[in-house]
Amino acid sequence: MARYAALPDVPPPLTPEDLYAFHFLADAEISPDGDRVAYTVKVANDARDGYRSAIWVLPCDGSRPPAQITAGAAQDGSPRWSPDGHRLAFLSDRGEAPKGRKRAPRNVYVLDLAGGEARQLTSLGEDCGDLVWSPDGRFLAFVVRDERPEGAEDDGVRVYDRLHYRSDEAGLLDARRKHVWVARPDGDEPRQVTAGDWDDAQPEFSPDCREIAFVSNRTEAREVNTVADIHVTAVDGTTRRITDGKGSYGNPSWSPDGATLAAYGTDVAVGSSSRNIHAWAFPMSGGAARDLTEGWDRTVGSSVISDMRSHIQTLPPAWTGDGRILFLGSDQGTANAYSCAAGGGDVRAVTLGEHQVVSWTCDRARRRFAAVVATATDPGNVYVGEVGGAMRKVTCLNDELLGARFVAAPERVEFTGADGWRIEGWLLKPRGFDPTRRWPLVLEIHGGPHTAYGHSFFHEFHVLAGRGYAVLYTNPRGSHAYGQKFVEACVGDWGGKDYDDLIAGVDHALSLGWVDGDRLYVTGGSYGGFMTNWVIGRTDRFKAAATQRSISNNISAFGTSDIGWHFWEHEMGDATPWRDEHKLVERSPLTYVTNVKTPLLILHAERDLRCPIEQAEQLFTALRVLGKEAVFVRFPEDNHDLTRGGKPRHRVEHCRRIADWFDAHP
Repeated sequence: MARYAALPDVPPPLTPEDLYAFHFLADAEISPDGDRVAYTVKVANDARDGYRSAIWVLPCDGSRPPAQITAGAAQDGSPRWSPDGHRLAFLSDRGEAPKGRKRAPRNVYVLDLAGGEARQLTSLGEDCGDLVWSPDGRFLAFVVRDERPEGAEDDGVRVYDRLHYRSDEAGLLDARRKHVWVARPDGDEPRQVTAGDWDDAQPEFSPDCREIAFVSNRTEAREVNTVADIHVTAVDGTTRRITDGKGSYGNPSWSPDGATLAAYGTDVAVGSSSRNIHAWAFPMSGGAARDLTEGWDRTVGSSVISDMRSHIQTLPPAWTGDGRILFLGSDQGTANAYSCAAGGGDVRAVTLGEHQVVSWTCDRARRRFAAVVATATDPGNVYVGEVGGAMRKVTCLNDELLGARFVAAPERVEFTGADGWRIEGWLLKPRGFDPTRRWPLVLEIHGGPHTAYGHSFFHEFHVLAGRGYAVLYTNPRGSHAYGQKFVEACVGDWGGKDYDDLIAGVDHALSLGWVDGDRLYVTGGSYGGFMTNWVIGRTDRFKAAATQRSISNNISAFGTSDIGWHFWEHEMGDATPWRDEHKLVERSPLTYVTNVKTPLLILHAERDLRCPIEQAEQLFTALRVLGKEAVFVRFPEDNHDLTRGGKPRHRVEHCRRIADWFDAHP
């Protein structure tokens, strides 16, 4: 039972069930002339087992209220303006679901903004994605997986001869690959542009519309590497590689003269998640690449995480007319827009503030922009602004709901971690806070490990603060946006000095004088779940713990995770089950299960292939055999993204279970 009371002048707490009322924002895209913004708003469907979404349009000057332009009975999204601004292309799964499937595939639609119904441009049997217009408006490019041969039946049997046979996002795969297609918005059958035994993604037309840049791994050793190269294909089908076959690059963007391709990435593929992402320039005539952000010890992209959306795909860099390149970057819990010189260097902030610029797009002139912006007290709204100037909020998607609930503003904390390093974090004070009382505290540990907490909204945190808990969330070593030395500092040392950083954060909170040392709790997901399991095997100072989509056994995770065979080898310091296996055992939380005295709630999605559910099963079995207090909650049909984009009713149940578990262990 929730334990909270009516308090004078204090709004009621945010509840798990309030998630059903949230409006989730995505895909804010500014029109070419900079006058309007199209964006997607998603809400829980009536059955609360999924979502429906609609596309909205509003004028940047606020002269008219937002207008919903698609019905939103299904999932409409990814609005893309035609170059003349007269039409919107978008993706939708409207229509009847094929036999054996729960929904229709996402196809391409085009809507004339002068009036009329959206017209279906493709009728493909698999989901389309990565939608983009050609600069002349004559074509749309997109990516779609090969369809099954006509008459072929899926009998459920899967035969594999390659490592990349599953992904957490797509589940178990077959031999079919994703390729680039193009279609004319005014008719004609869509046609396939790329082919082969590899996946292609992120198409981008050249300024003259004669070529398409895209991302693919076509190396001979693609079976066992994680390379991502930029390729270019001509309309006649001739394809050439632009990058070096050694790094991991993506999000290509052509210079206005077509002579250069900019992209994001790292010059080595192994361990790319533990490296700062840089912006690069590749001359189309050949020659050496230029690292455009060399010397800027931060990372390109919006690395701040939230439980209100999945991790956002970074949009391509944007070339300006005055010799600069615009991009998003992250710095110490914030994400903002930045620019650098087209020749490299001179990195400058374009937007400033304690927020997360989740995504942004610029108009044709690179003068005005639209962005999805989130803060620690707002899950996201549309903002518009002039490049180099202030930006302003133009939507109020969840203001009414949040205005009627207790939503705590975070207070920044800084403390000394291992080796004297300064560690940043934030503290939410509980609802009804009184400094003369002593309050329970929940330590939240983020996943990754190479992501970051910061100025973005967490439903779970605010629910706990509403229940009367202080919530501490920190960025221990291994987190992004504090420099290369910091982000790679936990590689080969999971559970070492990162653990010391986390415990130092708890000690700092205790030093404030109002945190109750007898009522400490800990939770986290993914790497945060690993660390939760590790923490309770090292100390009994926590009253209860909740581990989410966690890792308990490094040996089995190496072979059962969709990324285990390359991610674990790197993150564990080149250890594998057949080489330095002691380190995998020594750094596995399961090894210390006999030490556990903390009651543990284990929450896991059954379709999680990133941290497979067998990890939870091993931990739960060991704890129960040893007579420890543990409860195992399984969520069918969802994957590793359960708390960010899973079934609404599962997300609500997941959040409620954590809060109730801590309430049950006062």
